[in-house]
Amino acid sequence: MKQTAFLFKSLMVVTMMGWSLMSHAQRYEIERGRVYFGDEVLMHADARSFVDLGCGYAKDRTNVYMNGHVLENVDPSTFRLKERSTWRHRRHDEADEPGPESRGYYKTTFNVYYGDKKIDAMASSFVELGGGYAKDAFNVYYFGDKLKGCMAANFVILEGGYAKDAFSVFYRGSKVEGAMASSFKYTGNGYGEDLFNVFYKGKKLK
Repeated sequence: MKQTAFLFKSLMVVTMMGWSLMSHAQRYEIERGRVYFGDEVLMHADARSFVDLGCGYAKDRTNVYMNGHVLENVDPSTFRLKERSTWRHRRHDEADEPGPESRGYYKTTFNVYYGDKKIDAMASSFVELGGGYAKDAFNVYYFGDKLKGCMAANFVILEGGYAKDAFSVFYRGSKVEGAMASSFKYTGNGYGEDLFNVFYKGKKLK
């Protein structure tokens, strides 16, 4: 009898937890002339012109929103989501091909965003290069993070997650120690080589 009561209470707890998680699902809803993101009322949102764009983005006649927050200096009349796959940052020991997710770069007249994060980049010269990489006139970025010690002027994307500038080689946003940029090339299946060494997924092989 006690075991049955315990199982019943456990089932009730699990069920209530499931209801709680479902009730806090973060999505846009319009109810009685108000716009909600989850349980939060978007006080400045215009319900009549509000459109859910997907991937956490939405807009109305005056603002663009990401996860319920207003994106500053973004014009809703020109804002569009790119119809393409973007890539997520994987660890070096994961599969060689990255998988798709919803985040990506977005550029306005004055600002650059990665997902819902505004990044310190020059919009006028900002270019997305693919594979999570992007650059402006002075800096290189990998999934929204600035790469330290990387020269934008001669930065190029290779294959297999590799990239390089005049002096350094990078693998998925990390510097490849011991690689000679001038002679480095990608040879396939995660391997790369320069005049003296062979590398696998960014690590020098002995």
